[in-house]
Amino acid sequence: MELPLGDQILILIREKGPLTAEEIAYYLRRNVKEVTEELQYLEHDKLVTRVKKGLILRKDAYDLTPTGLEEAEKAYEKLRSISREIIRKLNGAGNEDIEEILNQYMSLIPLLMLLNLIPLELLMLAGLDLLFMGPIIIHGH
Repeated sequence: MELPLGDQILILIREKGPLTAEEIAYYLRRNVKEVTEELQYLEHDKLVTRVKKGLILRKDAYDLTPTGLEEAEKAYEKLRSISREIIRKLNGAGNEDIEEILNQYMSLIPLLMLLNLIPLELLMLAGLDLLFMGPIIIHGH
């Protein structure tokens, strides 16, 4: 089960509030161009709206519309389901299966960690080298 980039962006904005394309790309470990393109689709579908962020250097940021918030809630529930699936698979996996499981969900790991939906200790025990991902700011810490 995969979660589209648009859903990941909606979840992230739901959790963090208005964010720039660069901030979204940083948190999700994605290319800024890819994120910007997805934001255009989300804006076209009236799920996000542009707002200004910053006091002096005002940048375009994106916030959820009421419809976007509803979609973000649905996407978050999907992500929670995926996190439970990953945990179940990792707990029952042999060494040879762990790498395959992590590769299958690699694009979601930064968001799962950010939202504390997957225990960091479990990923470390599974052998995921967290250093290659760069700094991750854990939600609520």
